[in-house]
Amino acid sequence: MKTIAIIGAGFSGTVTALNLLRQAEALKAQINVVLIDKAASFGKGLAYATEDDNLVLNVPIGNMSAFADLPDDFLEFCHGMDSSLNHGSFVFRRIYGEYLQLRLREAKSAYTDRLIEMRDFVTGMRPSQGGLILNLQTGAQVAADCVVLAFGHFAPRALSEILGEATFHQRIDQQTYLDNPWDVAALDRLPADKDVLIVGTGHTAMDTLFRLVSSSLARKIYIVSRHGHTPNGHRKAGEFVKLAQLTKSVESTMRSLLSDRPTIRMLFSTIRKLSKQHSEQQGNWRDVINSLRQLTPEIWRALPGSERARFLRHVVYHWDVLRHRLAPVAIRRFEDLLSAGRVEIIAGRIAQFDSIAGDSTICASIRLRGSNRCREFMVGSVINCTGPNYDIHRISNPLVRQLTDAGILQQDELKTGFTVDENYRCSDLPNLHYIGPMLKASYWEAIAVPELRVHSQNLAKIILVSA
Repeated sequence: MKTIAIIGAGFSGTVTALNLLRQAEALKAQINVVLIDKAASFGKGLAYATEDDNLVLNVPIGNMSAFADLPDDFLEFCHGMDSSLNHGSFVFRRIYGEYLQLRLREAKSAYTDRLIEMRDFVTGMRPSQGGLILNLQTGAQVAADCVVLAFGHFAPRALSEILGEATFHQRIDQQTYLDNPWDVAALDRLPADKDVLIVGTGHTAMDTLFRLVSSSLARKIYIVSRHGHTPNGHRKAGEFVKLAQLTKSVESTMRSLLSDRPTIRMLFSTIRKLSKQHSEQQGNWRDVINSLRQLTPEIWRALPGSERARFLRHVVYHWDVLRHRLAPVAIRRFEDLLSAGRVEIIAGRIAQFDSIAGDSTICASIRLRGSNRCREFMVGSVINCTGPNYDIHRISNPLVRQLTDAGILQQDELKTGFTVDENYRCSDLPNLHYIGPMLKASYWEAIAVPELRVHSQNLAKIILVSA
């Protein structure tokens, strides 16, 4: 009987375990799945472990099933709580975590001793007799025929690395500067009567903002990024539109460009034109962006390295606010906070931080975009919300470090994630695979449930065929 070890029990690891067991049953294959994570509870991962009802899913229910072959699975789960919910509804993030945990519990019951959970931390790995041996923090070892790395997002790079040490004029106390915005306990310890500066204006910044304003009415939140772009909102709740004809038309138009040495300028000029045409026909520009989702990996792979680099330098900030949108209730709340003056968005670059001696206050100097003028902000805390770290040489996880130093894990030249082949293999080792958001290097569109569930299903099939 083959043993498949999965390192990481968040969404990607959990759903891959479930897909392996479901597909093995259909094939009458005998396997054991060992799911390894140091987390207190399996299934939820970082994204869905929250109990904070300030946080809502940013994808409608109808597109959040954990299983590509059971598209209404999450909707049916939600109907058990509220039958009025539909494909276009948005629910609390904690509900999705409960859904994943339930499916995992059901699998443990159905497959008894074939699904094993180990609460431990993998510190190293070595080949052995055609398989792999995992060394755990507790001193235990796991022998596996196949290993799946299911790492999720890694914490942002330190601002001192991004901005340069000179920007940190004096040492800033860890209690006033947070490098990890996902450390909820640290967020809750921040002084409630002092303003906060958030660096970054994406989804992590929005999550952090909602947490901070719910715990204190006294503080004002300043949010800064180079362009000052913030996410757009989804169409209003309850609307869930699948336009097969539009998708077919958009894909046909874009594929015609891919056959002729595409450039970022050509592609985005065409996307703007398609969006304008659709809007003139009483459509919604969001439909055009949604129609590109399945084609995005093909577009990304067709672009030469120079065009990918141009996209990352000049376009990604504009693309992200169109593609990664907030739930309707979240965008309304954000707009209300702006109107009330409780939050301010600043486009500019951090010029310098100074600690004010004896006052636990930080003076943040920001050079405003399009100007040489600097504006100073006196805040009690600075929070790094610049987004996940995709540079594997700056990840402190000991297993990642070992595999990187050995040349087993490699990244693309633009440092957007792990390089994998068409079988999700990380290296020449035929029995080591990766699933998770670091697939971004190969597929770009690989960080959300609708894409990851397909990758998970495909990976399970690949592993079982070779088992």
